[in-house]
Amino acid sequence: MKHSRSLGRGGLLCLALLLGACSRGQPDTTEIIRPVRVMALKATGAVSDEVYPGQVEPRYEASLGFQVGGRLLRRVVELGQHVDKGQVLAQIDPRDLALAQSAAQAQFAAAQADFQQAVTDLKRANTLKMQNFVSQAQVDRAQLARDAAESRLAQARSQLNAQVNQSAYGSLRAPGKGYITKIYAEAGQVLAPAQPVVQWAGEHDIQVRIAVPETRVDQFSAGQVATVKLWVEGDPLTAKVREVSPVADPVTRAYPVYLDLPGVDQKSARFGMSANVIFQRAQSDSAFKLPGTALVADEKGAWVWVFDPESKTVHRRAVKPFGVTESSFLVKDGLKAGDLVVIAGTHVLNEGQKATRFIEPADVTAHD
Repeated sequence: MKHSRSLGRGGLLCLALLLGACSRGQPDTTEIIRPVRVMALKATGAVSDEVYPGQVEPRYEASLGFQVGGRLLRRVVELGQHVDKGQVLAQIDPRDLALAQSAAQAQFAAAQADFQQAVTDLKRANTLKMQNFVSQAQVDRAQLARDAAESRLAQARSQLNAQVNQSAYGSLRAPGKGYITKIYAEAGQVLAPAQPVVQWAGEHDIQVRIAVPETRVDQFSAGQVATVKLWVEGDPLTAKVREVSPVADPVTRAYPVYLDLPGVDQKSARFGMSANVIFQRAQSDSAFKLPGTALVADEKGAWVWVFDPESKTVHRRAVKPFGVTESSFLVKDGLKAGDLVVIAGTHVLNEGQKATRFIEPADVTAHD
């Protein structure tokens, strides 16, 4: 009885194995149809974007110092302070300047007295000559003395005026409305003429500076329009190229390009802010601009999937992308106008796979 029960169990196991083998032998004939989103290529003037990192700067900036030397008495402005035109920024000790002005004033007074005496002597000599009490030679000497005294008076007047100006130079004033961007000297420091005390930046004219490699600098010229996007949140700003430096930076070997930001103030773009400067350029040859989601790549190369509306299948099309940005890329060869390029669902496709569109084709333009 035990032997027959064991034979029964073995027979059931063999039967189960045979049924499993038969079921695995039957192929699955169900074909997967993938939904994809496509875009129709159209050959009419699109453009590509060139993006350069830039920095917001004041167009007018100057290191300000006294025109005369002396000990810095006080500095009345601080870093970042807003100043008006003519506002006093710093002052040097005025005592030496006052003494020098007093000395020039005394020299001028002495020269003026000498001139008056020479004029009187000349008049007396002319009177005596008319009465034949003196010779003509004495009159000529009086005339020469008068002329010399007049020259010394003119010299003394000029020296006095110069010293008055020197005294006025004891106060450092702002050349216009702006901001103090750097501090170079503190009270008590003895300064030489023209030694920087503060750095001033004008508030009305704001620019953006970018660095352009030597291979691209020929594409820039005055008057070109660009879009500036600050790294902080805010609306895009419109900029215009003002000048392209003819000399490369000695360290980076890149050429500085300066763009004006008309109508922009410190509330919209503060000095030192970082920005992206975007130029739109048309390519000389025909090229299609596609979203980054359409591109597939591996170690063998890059390609896109093209949808065939007749067979409702997708096929791989090798491409060489260029002008790649965070959201798009350009393709010049391998595609043509009218192709339906898959832009969503590319990661699950295989060559010749059945697919169906789930959105109407959108136009993608190309450069001519």
